[in-house]
Amino acid sequence: MFRNLSNPRNWSPGVLLLWLLVSALAQSGIGVAPPRYELVLAPGDSTTQTVALFSRNTPDQVIEVSLVDWLIDPDGGVKTLPPGSLPYSAAAWLRTALDPFTLERDATHEVRFTVSVPASPELSGSYRAALAFTTEPRPVERKGIVALMRTRALAVVYVTVQGTEQPAAELQGVTVVTDEGSGKRYLVADVVNTGNVYLRLNGELRFVDTAGEVARRVALAERVLLREGLVRYRLALPEDLPEDAILAQIEIQPQGPAGGYGGPPLYGEVALR
Repeated sequence: MFRNLSNPRNWSPGVLLLWLLVSALAQSGIGVAPPRYELVLAPGDSTTQTVALFSRNTPDQVIEVSLVDWLIDPDGGVKTLPPGSLPYSAAAWLRTALDPFTLERDATHEVRFTVSVPASPELSGSYRAALAFTTEPRPVERKGIVALMRTRALAVVYVTVQGTEQPAAELQGVTVVTDEGSGKRYLVADVVNTGNVYLRLNGELRFVDTAGEVARRVALAERVLLREGLVRYRLALPEDLPEDAILAQIEIQPQGPAGGYGGPPLYGEVALR
């Protein structure tokens, strides 16, 4: 069952470490480049890649390396899990040196890793894992309280088994809801992955007036829809919509690994009054 990770009180230590990294990077912290690898390999194939870990305005620090599984909840929150926890984990396919190393201030350290897909005819679709780089604990003072903080950067790895891709998705439950506390109105829509590969979702929200013309367009930020996953859109309706706007339309264009999809855009609409 998914938890709402937009509330910090529900965050696991792994998610909290990710938040600490994002919030600190503007001033100091660690990061990886590139942040993700999207690989398409045949059964029995392997590839070796290099990820660069870099430091910003931080003292020399010891970095621990580990392999993890990860998922995204319907609202976009990220959670890390032990390797091999998920049905489509690629953690067992990754090999890298797991010895800790020292990352010097304002320096870059390269880490090589190899991805080897088992030579099994039973494999199909997309699998995933991540390399996690975690700092040693260091004291941080906030509001007079000193706490130990560890930051974590992830290099995400997607592995799609070549020739087995079956991308598909469905748009479900397009509704308009009103928040009881604020009175704001939201369009809510769910996109469900019904195929066997991850998808990247782009699209737009349109508002149509009584003349049938599009009165407003709003581009949607890209979302990742994992295999067997769910993406939930909760889109605030603009407060300055024209009074004659009567229909909201949402259109989503999925894109699979290597740009493949093959299906039409996902479309839904709902009356505003």
